[in-house]
Amino acid sequence: MRIRSIVTAAVVGLLAFTTLAAPASAGSFKGCPYPNVCFYKSKTANWDVNRPSAKYKDVTSSWQKLSRSKGSYAAWNTRNDDIAYFHFTNGRSYCLPPNTGLLFNSWVVDAIRIDSASTCSSVAARQAGTAEADAGGPSLLAA
Repeated sequence: MRIRSIVTAAVVGLLAFTTLAAPASAGSFKGCPYPNVCFYKSKTANWDVNRPSAKYKDVTSSWQKLSRSKGSYAAWNTRNDDIAYFHFTNGRSYCLPPNTGLLFNSWVVDAIRIDSASTCSSVAARQAGTAEADAGGPSLLAA
């Protein structure tokens, strides 16, 4: 009986440790799997049917020029701890926090840069300006 109690206690302890030590699992949103920043070229062909037209996941120190994603309708960042910067043809940029999305509205996105920072700094926010206040600028989305 004593051995059974010891084995039971060991199994319960191991299960508790495994549960605590398990990594957090991130999900996907609008068909964008973790850990990606996804673009949706069209509202009806991509966004509405949860089908990204392009995915990016590499952290870079410079802009990645967009080809088929240029001029997309929206983007979504499924990364938990990384921000994404978007550059537009009007010369402006916008910082997108983790686990949020952006409708580009009339601004034409032409480049992306994923950064390992977990928040958009006040400097980044100032560089981007107040995009929502600018005519036709991007609109932040939440899940």
